[in-house]
Amino acid sequence: MWEDQYNYIPTREPIIVPELACVSEYMSWFRIHGKPYLLSV
Repeated sequence: MWEDQYNYIPTREPIIVPELACVSEYMSWFRIHGKPYLLSV
């Protein structure tokens, strides 16, 4: 098992689904009140 340790790393499904990641109403609020450095280009 030690030699095959990379075969035992658990895999997970992505938590954030791009379609559900943002709501346009929230993003307009976030641009004013949030932390703009968190927004990707």
